[in-house]
Amino acid sequence: MSEPSDQHHKDGAKQLGAGLVFAGGCPRSGLTLLRKVIARHPRILAGPDTGAAPSIAFQWRNYAQSLGGLHEKYFDLQPDYVAETMGRFLETILRAEGESRIIVEKTSLNVAAFEALAVILPAAKFIHVVRDGRDVATSLLERSWRDPATGQPFPHVSDRKAAIGYWAGLVATGLAAEKTLEDHGRIFRLRYEDLAVRPESAMKAVCEFLDIDWPSGEPLRPPLANEDYIGLERDSLPMMLGPMTSSRIGRHRRVLQPDVIRQLEDAARPALTALGYL
Repeated sequence: MSEPSDQHHKDGAKQLGAGLVFAGGCPRSGLTLLRKVIARHPRILAGPDTGAAPSIAFQWRNYAQSLGGLHEKYFDLQPDYVAETMGRFLETILRAEGESRIIVEKTSLNVAAFEALAVILPAAKFIHVVRDGRDVATSLLERSWRDPATGQPFPHVSDRKAAIGYWAGLVATGLAAEKTLEDHGRIFRLRYEDLAVRPESAMKAVCEFLDIDWPSGEPLRPPLANEDYIGLERDSLPMMLGPMTSSRIGRHRRVLQPDVIRQLEDAARPALTALGYL
């Protein structure tokens, strides 16, 4: 009598994360812009950053790499069971009881947890948001983000080489996740430039990836309001509340000196080339 129950449990575990979508990428790459546009879809719930996904995924990864083998050997605590438990916990955090819409969670550092999230939530999908690293570095260097422990600006918002290196490192992590997940149809790369210039076309492609339709010609939900944007999202508030614009594309050419641009390109050439920006 236990065999059907066991099979039912296994099938349920494989569906963990169904309807959950994790978007991630380097900060200042367009994740809030993605939320602005996709939140208008009546079948999607796209909220602000929670930070929950990378936190839980990293805990599972650290457990699996350090204690998993010992706990399996001495306590018969199976790795699959631990992964499933953490996946169910995260799903409970992100999806309220009775919520049937697709949940899009867009904490930027999700990108560093894509592969771990794919293990603990086998049916979840992922959106890798990318943007020209020269524009990202330009934007990062205009931030005033500080390390709460020291009160000093983070290196990636105060040093050109650190800024482009931060972008390139997160891009490399995202590209590695693409290689792991793309054959399973679980990851989609979204370019900021496509979203800014052709938002409806970009959303149709995203929705096709999510197996739903973009409601062209049908009523969309009202745009997000001032109070809907919280935390670091408010750094981009004027743009989020205004009309779509492509004015930020290629901005590095307007605000940086040519020699500085060359330095950024030299420091991140592999990532810029891999994404087609060079």
